[in-house]
Amino acid sequence: MTETSIMGVLETRAAHCDQHGDYESLLLNVGGKRWTGCPQCSQAAIDRAEAEREQNQVVDLRSQRGQAMFEQSGIPARLREATLKNYVSAGDSQQRAHKQVCEYARHLPERLGDGNGLILMGNMGTGKTHLAVGLIRHCTRNLAVAAKYTTAPALFSRIRASYNSHTETEAKILAELIAAPLLVLDEIGVGKGSDNELNVTYSLLGQRYDERRPTIVITNLMSEEFKAWLGERVVDRMRETNPVVLFDWESHRGRS
Repeated sequence: MTETSIMGVLETRAAHCDQHGDYESLLLNVGGKRWTGCPQCSQAAIDRAEAEREQNQVVDLRSQRGQAMFEQSGIPARLREATLKNYVSAGDSQQRAHKQVCEYARHLPERLGDGNGLILMGNMGTGKTHLAVGLIRHCTRNLAVAAKYTTAPALFSRIRASYNSHTETEAKILAELIAAPLLVLDEIGVGKGSDNELNVTYSLLGQRYDERRPTIVITNLMSEEFKAWLGERVVDRMRETNPVVLFDWESHRGRS
């Protein structure tokens, strides 16, 4: 072994790696003297570190994209902290409803493909919207899939305003909501429902049904009232793909 300082190499010697066999080890004098290990093991470690770095970048970008989707979903500020986990369920009926929605979330990747949604039906103040926002959070933040939230009254108001707008049209508004991979349509059944409002609702729900895009419908009306407001044919069609989750206990406003 001849000592040399070329490129910081002082000596060389034969070495053996149990995984890759014989190799030449170098004694380097770079920030202190040390013998190099197996070059194939070193390269494998570099490759793993690079792959991990790239994966972390992908995860970070996915997280940022999901957060942006959540913020653009239209959720009211007072509900931004609502999650499936922090919903307070007490009593058998409430726990059953909570479990049904969580089970839906668990299978959301499949639901985004087959278009099956939910009807959250029952009394005011029972946490229907809280759980629906939890689904939007899961969809956007965990799956990085876009979702939209709107109330029926807000939708109808937006459409009426579009009649005097140069930038929005009814068709454009509906196209935006029809295209959403997941839509939460809240407060269905508020008010009597004009012919135009009912036609808008039929069109939105019908086209999402045809496109196999899941809709979470929220209503304070119970079954027969809901059917009377929306129409038996539409409700029966929805129930093919949107099972009802019943919220039939007294209001727990402020607890959920």
